[in-house]
Formats: sequence, C-alpha cells, structure tokens
Amino acid sequence: MRTNIAALLSLPLLAAHARHGQGGQGLTHGHGVHHRALEVQVVTITEVIYHTVTVVASSAPESSASALPQKEAPQAPPVAPPTSPPINSGNPYQPLVPIANSASVKNSCDYPVYLKSEGHESCDPGVECELIAPNSTYTEKMRSCKDGGISLKISKTKAMHKPMQFEYSVWPDKELVSYDISYLNCMKNQKGEKDLSGCAGHEGGIQAGAGDDSCPDYHCKANEWCDQQAYVVAEFDYKPGAPVGACAVEKGIAFELCAGNQ
Repeated sequence: MRTNIAALLSLPLLAAHARHGQGGQGLTHGHGVHHRALEVQVVTITEVIYHTVTVVASSAPESSASALPQKEAPQAPPVAPPTSPPINSGNPYQPLVPIANSASVKNSCDYPVYLKSEGHESCDPGVECELIAPNSTYTEKMRSCKDGGISLKISKTKAMHKPMQFEYSVWPDKELVSYDISYLNCMKNQKGEKDLSGCAGHEGGIQAGAGDDSCPDYHCKANEWCDQQAYVVAEFDYKPGAPVGACAVEKGIAFELCAGNQ
C-alpha cells in the first residue's frame, strides 16, 4: 500500500540573513529571517504477504448416482507486490556521493573555479577564497547558523564576479538541512534573455543532491534555461513546488559543476 502525505514545512531562507535578489543583487543583510514553503512527499510502503491456499470441493451427496470424482481446485498464480520508481530516477547525471555531515562542491569542469563560503556572522566560520582545481572537490563540515544559512558562491574569478550559488541551511533541530541551486546572481534575464551562460559550470550541466535516495536531487541540463530545478526567479515567485530539498544532516549534501563531463 502506498500512501502520499503532503506536509507544508517552514524553513529558513538559505542565504545568510537574506533574501534572493533580482539582477545580481545577491544577499541583502539587515532583514528578518524569511521562510520558504517546502512540500515534502512521504511514501509509506506496507509489506504485503501472499498465502496460497488449496481448496478441496465438498463431496456430492451419497444419494446422487451421477456424482463425479472431485478434483483439487487450481492454485492461483502468485501476484507480485506493486513497485514504485525511485524518487530520483530522472537524474541524467552520474549520482553524487555526499560525505556524512558535510557539504561538498565537485568541480568536473576543465578549468579551476573559486569558492567562498558565506553566511551570517552567527554562522560557524567559512572560507573566503578557496581554489577548486579541475576534477577535484571542496568539502566543508556542514555549518550551522543562528540566523539564516550558507551560500557557497562559485566564480571563475577571485573577485567572485557574478557567482553561481549553492545554498544550504541547517534547521534549528540540527537534524535536517535544506539545499538548493541559485542562478540569481550570475544569469542575464533583466530583458528577458533567459541566459545562464555566465554561470560557472552551466555549460556542462549542474546538479545537487543528498546522501539518501529518498531525498530529492536537482539537475540543470547544459546550456538550457533551468526554471524548475533551480532559482531563476526570486523566491520562486512564491509559487508552490519551489526547487528546495530537505534531508538528514548526517546523510550529507553535494553539488557539482559540469556534471555532464562524468
């Protein structure tokens, strides 16, 4: 038996003490904590046990002279229990393998990128400018904040010009983490261009995921507009179905640039 339960959860905005801005505004400080609506699907599978029972027909009355020998009733063939496709079966890329209790960024591009792990002053310390060489991975112990969350900014330059952003936020219970992909600071869309070519790694595809198959992953195809799997509109225009996932902190989360190169 499969049961779908939609629960509306409230979680902090992933950028530190922040809100998503249009046109490359990035993080804005001095605002209260914003919240996003996260729709979570819970799937419950109840084990079904099948028994095969042999039934023998009753004998005809003794007074009946035309009674025929009775035969054993045929056995019904076993019925396989229903199956459901895995939640992330549509991922076109090689699945990520996150590290427990950590957030990582894998650079599968053929060029180096720079990373800045930025958050509110209440967050655990992060790095200012970390070089991630081609085909290597940056990993940090998942940072928690009293206010807001973490933005892993990725750029081709040390100056962090128009960065791609991978965002995560550890919940107050320290057991769950939410995560997403944001193109808001690196895209061109002020005049309706729908152009993501300036975002590091997008020409090879980008993905995000967690270390549990029951948690959602997000993937943007190379050189294509990605308005359902990532943020290209601030706060997803407050519509349902925002591309932000949640998973257990202990499972870890991971992001990848140029994911199609694997």
